[in-house]
Amino acid sequence: MVDIEQQWKNLYCNPLPSTRTGLFYNTFSYPTKISPEAIAVYIAMHTKPGNTVLDPFSGSGSTGVAALMCEYPTDTMIAFARKMKLNPVWGARNAIVYEIGKYGSFASSVMASKPDRNEFTQAVQQILRDAESELPGVYDTIDPNGNEGKVRHIIYSDILLCPRCNHEFPYYNGMVRKNPLRIDGDGMCDRCGYKDVSSAFSYVYKIVYDNLLDTQVTRRKRIPVRIYGQSGNAKWVRDATESDILQFDTLESIDFPSNCIPQRISWGELYRSGYHTGITHLHHFYTKRNYKVMNILWQKAGNYSTTICNAIRLLLLSYNASHATLMTRVVVKKNSKDFVLTGAQSGVLYISSLPVEKNIITGVKRKLRYFEETFEYLDKCTGHIEVYNSNSQNLFEIDKSIDYIFTDPPFGDFIPYAEVNQINELWIGEPTNRTDEIIISQSQKKAIPEYKEMMTKVFRELERVLKDDAYATVVFHSSKASVWNALCSAYSEASLAVKATTLLEKTQSSFKQIVSEGSVQGDPLFLLSKGNGKTSLPGSQTILKDIIANCHFDVELGERKLYSNYISKCLEHGVTIEFDAKKVYSLIKQQIGAAI
Repeated sequence: MVDIEQQWKNLYCNPLPSTRTGLFYNTFSYPTKISPEAIAVYIAMHTKPGNTVLDPFSGSGSTGVAALMCEYPTDTMIAFARKMKLNPVWGARNAIVYEIGKYGSFASSVMASKPDRNEFTQAVQQILRDAESELPGVYDTIDPNGNEGKVRHIIYSDILLCPRCNHEFPYYNGMVRKNPLRIDGDGMCDRCGYKDVSSAFSYVYKIVYDNLLDTQVTRRKRIPVRIYGQSGNAKWVRDATESDILQFDTLESIDFPSNCIPQRISWGELYRSGYHTGITHLHHFYTKRNYKVMNILWQKAGNYSTTICNAIRLLLLSYNASHATLMTRVVVKKNSKDFVLTGAQSGVLYISSLPVEKNIITGVKRKLRYFEETFEYLDKCTGHIEVYNSNSQNLFEIDKSIDYIFTDPPFGDFIPYAEVNQINELWIGEPTNRTDEIIISQSQKKAIPEYKEMMTKVFRELERVLKDDAYATVVFHSSKASVWNALCSAYSEASLAVKATTLLEKTQSSFKQIVSEGSVQGDPLFLLSKGNGKTSLPGSQTILKDIIANCHFDVELGERKLYSNYISKCLEHGVTIEFDAKKVYSLIKQQIGAAI
């Protein structure tokens, strides 16, 4: 006989690992995305084959995919269950997912539709061939030996102005140092040698004509500085020449195609007056070359059946915001001899001073294999996913019809999903209606009371549709006590109580988790059941002291994990969360001083 109580103790006594790898994780990115393989283990432990799982905040649809994966567990899932001494009953589950965001629900719908893998592959290969035929030489360049080559990617540089001599020079020349390679916070004019902090050098802007808007627009001036290409099988890199700069200026002066429709950006919390100057519409996030390539691929996808068309378009969007726009960037890693190419920063719309233009056609070809593997896997799954592009404050399900809930609610003011995802949603043609977006947002005039009220409505719906003996697993992240208490009040007022807690431990943190002061490592994960919880009482400082007294760490990362442990213990004991992350870190330093 399997001891169910012991199984649950095993499941919730250790952090849940969520890697940024795996069959489905590599298909397309999404802010705060959780690996479906990690979720699948929880589904298999809380349900039986044939049961129905609900996710009221499905994001990119990981819970829906995870429910299908229970039928054919991967090696990763089996290894995790074995390590945790779990005995899940594998088998097909069904899922119902709600997502107010247009991009997330679109992605979920594609995964639920299970397009034929071979038909999909042939269609993608055809539209790539057609695009290259209609745009001959679109990524042509010259290699270091003067022979023909293809662009892999190009690093551009914003132009700075020297306050001493009024000389214009590339950010790349003034801020990038070599031997070792690094990007300095101090800059130097490459003509007069004037040195100062980077903020002392102003950016240079230029006025250009935008034929889509039929008006003049102001934007940052930039030029190509490094060309990365390929000739045959040989990859190469060289500095940009005057010919490259002239070619870039020529490409940028050509009109957009007449079938392009200008799509206005709806700015909110993410707008920055510096690097977003002149960016009012979707096409301003691209070089003209890449916008044209994306447009022609998008249009050609429309020639196929709805199922295949949407699958192709999800493939294009999987590359689009992260790699096709000027938000693509380079970073410098320790001891690296050259820049490391990476995608856009997750959860923001940041454009660096060294933006990158990638070869979209080459990139989509590489991405194709992940979708091929995914669709081949999905084709054998017998479970089904129902997708609703709707808010979760009024669910369609009847009372006591759901066997289990796994969800990852919006984290207050952490990420404005609708604002971030509009780079993809504007291609779909219908951005998210932000009226019902559950968020703390000054631009939307939604503060903590509004956030709490909306979350309470959702949790009341979850309590209504959940079977009496069923459970809900919730993952949440915040560094602010006020946000945590709003969430706790929401589920408590809905007559849901915490039964167990652990952590979701991502192997790679988001951009905000890395750079934000007072950021937190690890997302508390907790199990809710029907019934009233413990009375919320003060006393979290005692919990914090006990955690500090029993922990052993000597790096800052341990400090960040400790805050998540503090939150978990408060949830478990029904204690009011009194401190933000920054305050907790201050208390840690007071109590253990030099040991940090």
